[in-house]
Amino acid sequence: MNKTTKILATAIACLALAGTCLADTKTTYRDAQGRLQGTKTTTTSGKTTYRDSMGRLQGTTTTDSSGKTTWRDSMGRLQGTATTDKNGKTTYRDSMGRLQGTVTTDKNGKTTWRDSMGRLQGTATTDKSGKTTYRDAQGRLQGTKTTK
Repeated sequence: MNKTTKILATAIACLALAGTCLADTKTTYRDAQGRLQGTKTTTTSGKTTYRDSMGRLQGTTTTDSSGKTTWRDSMGRLQGTATTDKNGKTTYRDSMGRLQGTVTTDKNGKTTWRDSMGRLQGTATTDKSGKTTYRDAQGRLQGTKTTK
């Protein structure tokens, strides 16, 4: 094997190995009693697919190069968008462009949801094991999720 062939063989092997590091991410959602509510799968290309507890398609999201995320239902119809500003505040709008709410995450990792009028709707915290706990505006447990 000459030097050029060795370099090409090494490059091909590196590319093949790099591809094995890329994998889809699947998140499972459960209610407060631990019952399956649905799943979310994100491909390496960034398309996210949502399914209900029976595995039926519920919708998809994609994010463009500017960071704007677009939601579509199971039939592909536009449902809404989300944009995140430089401070990390995400603003959600419906298919007509009307404000639906905002989400912010503080320096401790607590995520807060607010409606279009700025009223608290709920919070989420994630522990060191990756388990996220959701609570309503009154602090009552609503459910959890784990990511593998």
